[in-house]
Amino acid sequence: MTKRVLGIWKAGLSLWLIIALTAPVTGGGQEGEETKPAGPEVKEEAAPEKKPEKPPEKKPPELPGYLAESKAPAQPPTTLEIGALTGILAPYGYSGGLDTLARGWQSHRLGPIRYSPFLEIQETFRSNIYGTTADKKADFITSVNPAMRFELPLAQRHKLSFGYLGNYYFYNIFDTNNHYDHTLNLDATFNFPKGLALRGGSSLRLATEDRTATTGTQRDYNRITPYFQAAYKMADRWKVEANYQEDSLHFLKQENRASDYNAHNAAMTLYYKFWPKTAALAQYIFTYRQHPYSRQSDNVIHTPLVGLTFDPTAKISGTLKAGYTFQQFEHSDPDRPISSGGASLSIQAQYRYSRFTDVTLVAQRSIQEDPDTSNNSYINSGFLFTFNHLFHYFKIAAYANFSYYNNRYIAFQTDSVTGLLVRRIDNILSGGGGFTVPITKYLKGRLDYVYYNKGSNFSNVNYNDHRLMLGIQASY
Repeated sequence: MTKRVLGIWKAGLSLWLIIALTAPVTGGGQEGEETKPAGPEVKEEAAPEKKPEKPPEKKPPELPGYLAESKAPAQPPTTLEIGALTGILAPYGYSGGLDTLARGWQSHRLGPIRYSPFLEIQETFRSNIYGTTADKKADFITSVNPAMRFELPLAQRHKLSFGYLGNYYFYNIFDTNNHYDHTLNLDATFNFPKGLALRGGSSLRLATEDRTATTGTQRDYNRITPYFQAAYKMADRWKVEANYQEDSLHFLKQENRASDYNAHNAAMTLYYKFWPKTAALAQYIFTYRQHPYSRQSDNVIHTPLVGLTFDPTAKISGTLKAGYTFQQFEHSDPDRPISSGGASLSIQAQYRYSRFTDVTLVAQRSIQEDPDTSNNSYINSGFLFTFNHLFHYFKIAAYANFSYYNNRYIAFQTDSVTGLLVRRIDNILSGGGGFTVPITKYLKGRLDYVYYNKGSNFSNVNYNDHRLMLGIQASY
């Protein structure tokens, strides 16, 4: 390892020490309170509970149909490629916009405020950093990921939170690719009597998209995602929910702005509980995508869905929705139909085999857009399957996952090599696994491996990449 990389590790450790020094500065409250980790953890064996001195704060309600991810990604995303979507707006919306950035598992009090510091230092080997078919370039990448989340409970019913997550990437050989990503989230949850719950907030991401064979260069962007959710429970069986989310993507350089967009996603959902923990749902999702520098791509999407949300036993829970999507473009294009459509699907399910083992499935079929190809629409179909297990004797949390996605583009494109006008079809396979092991109460080590393969009928898009990651996490 070079002296430069060692210097980065020392800088990261110094940052961790700075965070650690803030931990003892607490007001009246308990120190070292543990929160649920964001890593690939499964529930650990519960310790005997102590009798609380005051009533515990109420947990903010999870929206019906929302399946929380059981693990953090093995590596923070550095591209805009669509993967598995979760949440009440799935298969549309931007699920990352609802991330409150809770990463640390130790929390402390400063007066009424609870805060959770976190730091991760990770070394990654990638066999194909640019995603090229030939002339592959490999490199070691050091990433430093500091995070801090502040939470203010209000009247044991409401909650305000603010989070920051940094992703700083340092390449060992191709250091012109170094970049520093920043994500902030502000979130507010309010639970009122008589069944009314409100949630609102916004995320802001100031980041860089990695260079790929498609883009040919790194692209700096800002992504703003304000959101609002309201749920009202009527009697014991009926519940109505409204959701809105804007996803605004803006590239900083003029030559990249053909990929800018503003996506408005709104949904209305009606639930009817016909069994104690099972409800039928009817949902309508409306999506309007605007493109300030590429008006021919403006389009409207209507998606009616019906399905079930279920949690009948302690072992199985999830949401199943199916319907049809209608897409209408506002401007004609000779290389693309003015309208398109197809079946729409969203599955989010979890099966808890035991206290230490669970499996999850996320599947979807929807019409998405590709910012790397001037927002060409495509039909995205695929699934993500994950297996989690906790070796409780050693307290090692392990996982393995596999995903497959098929992307069928709607508009014809010119192949840069053959010169032919074709509709692009991509098949994306990904598989891997890893584990997290506690070193001390405040430190965890992790090892992950991912294999990624993209096949396409488009030239210079096929590639594979092996990613091996070794890191250490701290929450003090």
